[in-house]
Amino acid sequence: MVTYRQVMDTDLAKLTDAAQAWDDMADELQKLETTYQTKVQKISAGMSWRGVSANSAANTATQTRHELDAAQVEARAVADLLRDAHGQFVGLVGAVKDAVKEAQAAGMKVDADGRCTFDYAKATKEAAFSAHHDPDLPETERSWTKRIEQAVQAVDDADYGVKLALRESVKDTDGKGDLNGFNGAAQGDVEVYEGRRATDLGEKLIDGKLSPAELKEMQILMRNNAHSKPFSQTFLSGLGPGDAIKLSDKLVGLSYNRDGTVSNTEYLSVEQGLAHSVATATTVPGTLKERPPGSPQFNAWLNSPDGKFFRDWTEGVRKVGFEKYGSKQVPRYGYQSYLTMLQNYDKFDDQYLYTLGDDIIKAEKKQPSGVWDEWTGADPKFVNDPLDTVLGLMSKDPDTATAFLDPEGKGPLKNDHLTYLIEQRDWPKQVMNGGYGPPMSMDDSFGKMGFGAALEAAATGHVPGTDYPLGKHTEDQARVMYQAIESLNKAGAAEKLDLMLRRPMANILADYTPDLHQTLARDNTLYREHNGLWNENGELRVSVPEEHLVKIMRGVANDPNAYADLYNAQRHYAAGTFAGMPEKVSEHTRVPIQEASSVLGMYDGVRADVLFDNRDKKIQWERDFNNALTSVTSIGPKFVSNSAAAFGSEILYRIIRSESHGIMWDRIKEANLDASVENAKQFTAGQKEVDSMVANWAETHGHAKDSDYTKDLIGIGQTKHAEGRNQALIHLRADY
Repeated sequence: MVTYRQVMDTDLAKLTDAAQAWDDMADELQKLETTYQTKVQKISAGMSWRGVSANSAANTATQTRHELDAAQVEARAVADLLRDAHGQFVGLVGAVKDAVKEAQAAGMKVDADGRCTFDYAKATKEAAFSAHHDPDLPETERSWTKRIEQAVQAVDDADYGVKLALRESVKDTDGKGDLNGFNGAAQGDVEVYEGRRATDLGEKLIDGKLSPAELKEMQILMRNNAHSKPFSQTFLSGLGPGDAIKLSDKLVGLSYNRDGTVSNTEYLSVEQGLAHSVATATTVPGTLKERPPGSPQFNAWLNSPDGKFFRDWTEGVRKVGFEKYGSKQVPRYGYQSYLTMLQNYDKFDDQYLYTLGDDIIKAEKKQPSGVWDEWTGADPKFVNDPLDTVLGLMSKDPDTATAFLDPEGKGPLKNDHLTYLIEQRDWPKQVMNGGYGPPMSMDDSFGKMGFGAALEAAATGHVPGTDYPLGKHTEDQARVMYQAIESLNKAGAAEKLDLMLRRPMANILADYTPDLHQTLARDNTLYREHNGLWNENGELRVSVPEEHLVKIMRGVANDPNAYADLYNAQRHYAAGTFAGMPEKVSEHTRVPIQEASSVLGMYDGVRADVLFDNRDKKIQWERDFNNALTSVTSIGPKFVSNSAAAFGSEILYRIIRSESHGIMWDRIKEANLDASVENAKQFTAGQKEVDSMVANWAETHGHAKDSDYTKDLIGIGQTKHAEGRNQALIHLRADY
């Protein structure tokens, strides 16, 4: 174990000095080989000496010549290994010294063993007093000590790899010359030897013969090298996709309990390192847009020496993707095991994820229906839908998700993936053995989780769950949004939106709030004339058929929390349009009020349909909706829109400050109404929201809420609200 003192005191320049000495030795050996060839071997190869003794001498000379040549290869390889080691150690030792400097800058004293304690001697009286009375000081000291220990551990891991490489490089593995002679196949890359050792250990683990000491060794190798392409490609090439899957299956079994909880972190760290190695090994130069799979540039790289591993690996995964693993009772396919392993890492190359997802789609189209169905007794530690898992990985890189789902990608990126996923794919089901009857199947409630995340990332351009400004999109992102809505409607899945698509679609619609606002306002002729993407004064717009949009909103509304967030985004946007209204009443005042009334009328229509459909649970739905609506306040300032320049200003907050408590009770009363066409017309909470915003806006301009000026403005939008509500119900209910 390398110690802190050794790290701080070691003179790394000696490594380059030693490397030069080995190179000098190789030069001398080359001279010796030349002398041997001209002075000795030439005699045995001449015509003047014949017979058994001559043949024996010739064979010996050839063998000796090989050893002299192999000695040069070995010497130069050792020199390269030492230089490789020097390069690694310079960075790693530098990281230790940087950690020490940062600890000292934070007021710590670092002793000769790397242990940190607060440095009272250098602290001011105030700082010393504060530290002395700080109950968290011991933990702070431990955290700095741990950081230095981790940096030292990285040096020790690298040191282990260098020792391994130096030891292995001098073993005669070339199969020529003397037994246990010089190694003519020696390599000058530390990571190559570490990769070979990892392969050996992996095979032993598959066979159940890995000792505890060897497990520690494998942990070191994975921890130190998973980011190294030479290591990862050497390691994985040695295993091949089939054995990599077997290794992963073994690690999963050793890492988790039956219920999916972690049972052994040591094996889990190796499983995570295996996934990281695949990510590193399959990295492609450039980006998906610069070099998309199938393009001439990508194919040229694929057929080059640098692209050989990617070509061989992806082809190998295709071959084992539908091979059966697991037991006869509960079979498991290669793709399921492979994606179970890959989900332990989340930063994969965009070209690789695109290729993998495309491969799985092509392969599953050739398989019988239900190939990924999850049968009773299936091991919960393994994923059952590998394609959904790939999509989940894509959601971590929005550009990859967008390219994969964009139906109008350029060149080889043009695809039907989104149409297939929504309109054509037979999504996996949960199947129970029916005993004496036929098996019983049901939809997987948590199916499409990865697809939902990828869809959100693709349409918004942001990783789901992160904070970002709303309202700015590229054409490919907008195409994904538009096609998703159209395909969901075509498939009859809009109003009955899957559980795992409700929140993602809510977030997507919220991100396109300006476009939704104009569509639901029903007065913008440009939005009504266009269908799909178009430009207005350099601004990208998206027009969606009103009926299709309302049906998607109805699907989102099956989740009251998601619908509340969507409603809140619309409410903030409307307030933003109010903020820019002139005080003098004109069309510039009337239009924003009428538009907001129509839009929130549409939302009231959707809400009425939900409550009439869920008669037994309508009060709980309404309460959940109201609770979510009153707790979500952060959406408004995220908008990026020229028409809502006042967002984030004080005036917006004064406008949006509505009589929320009273309106909430109005919604509860509406939820208690019996389901009927007449009662649907009583849903006016959205209009009261608009009225409140108008009154607050008027108040910011010096007009009392009960003034004639304010009352006149409040009356402007009431007809539009009723029209919007009724139109939404017409789209959703045959009996309306």
